[in-house]
Amino acid sequence: MDQITHLRLAGNDGVDGGSCRPGGCAGLCTEAGLRAADTAHRSRMLARARRVLADPELAEEAVQEALLRAWRSCSTFDPAGGPLLPWLLALTRNTAIDLARWRGRRPPVSAQADPTDAPVRSEAIGAEELTVLRDELVDALAELGPVHRSVIVETVLRGRPHAEVAAELGIPSGTVRSRVHYGLRHLRTQLETGYACA
Repeated sequence: MDQITHLRLAGNDGVDGGSCRPGGCAGLCTEAGLRAADTAHRSRMLARARRVLADPELAEEAVQEALLRAWRSCSTFDPAGGPLLPWLLALTRNTAIDLARWRGRRPPVSAQADPTDAPVRSEAIGAEELTVLRDELVDALAELGPVHRSVIVETVLRGRPHAEVAAELGIPSGTVRSRVHYGLRHLRTQLETGYACA
């Protein structure tokens, strides 16, 4: 049973309409509005949650919890402040961080982990989510300067040795390493802080 159906069955058909501004909340206080937001933005929200959480099931839980938070706080969404998606992605990221912290404080279930229980990364991400992540990476790469972008493409994406790239560019190998380091740090910041929200 999905979160929206669960809310309806619990007798919560929506928040008090008096708390929402006219034209505000993007209709999130209604079942139809919440379902529409879920349908339109779930894949992006899931991709954002999976960047924070390695566990695909926990990422799903984070998206459900983020939708619940959006429903509860729909009156705080101001359409004049920007589109709905960045607000939902920020809620999703915060929820995923909260879940990661909660999981970090939780004691382990057993002293020995069964290696067969580890999720297989290639099966954890579907084609749609992989496409979304790839698009976000391409956008983040486009934000890098050409100097950093070229060394990251050559060394990280194409797997070429630093020395070979350095010789081709006519610069010391240490410079290539430095550019890769700072370029990757910038990429990580872009992706973690939500390039899609910018």
